[in-house]
Amino acid sequence: MMKKSVLLMGLVFLLLVPVGCIFSPSNDNGDGGGGGPVGLPFPGTPEQLMQNFKTIYETMDIDGYRNLLHPDYLTILKPSTTQEFPEVGETLDYTEEVRIATNMFSGAPGHDADGNLKAPISSIAFQDPEPLTSWEPSPADDPIPNAQSALYNVLFEFNRAGDKTIQVTGQIKFYITSRDSLYQGAVKPYYQMIGQWDLTNDGK
Repeated sequence: MMKKSVLLMGLVFLLLVPVGCIFSPSNDNGDGGGGGPVGLPFPGTPEQLMQNFKTIYETMDIDGYRNLLHPDYLTILKPSTTQEFPEVGETLDYTEEVRIATNMFSGAPGHDADGNLKAPISSIAFQDPEPLTSWEPSPADDPIPNAQSALYNVLFEFNRAGDKTIQVTGQIKFYITSRDSLYQGAVKPYYQMIGQWDLTNDGK
């Protein structure tokens, strides 16, 4: 059944999906408790979390990505994506998001919506995401409620080995959440991404 494997590369071109586990002592950076994903600054502010998100994409760091995202993470797909990939539904959960990112970051070949083999992603350029709104609580009737959300302009360039560059632009509404974490002897908020709402532009 080609259901998910066919989606892997095609979705990369249509949406900017970039998910993880709650930070545990096994990821301790040696400061005596807590810390950020290995090799990344501690995500103690929404701004640092977004910078870590950019770094993870540009370094294609799947371990950092897993840690960045909350276990309840959800991507809300745009209508054009659900029309082209009706079998995937309207959302991606944590497991589906990680599966797609793992394939994309690994440099493995993928498939388009028609099942045609595509060259692997060799590198990703991610322009600094531009905030359009401040972080505000998402209301109870929001698709991802009880989180903090903000709208960003984004520009991604997915470079495929020996092939053309795929550019994705537009907007993404990011959702984040935090929990208390012991870091360098003090209790600080530890932010994770709990969702994205894909509002990027259609087009090849």
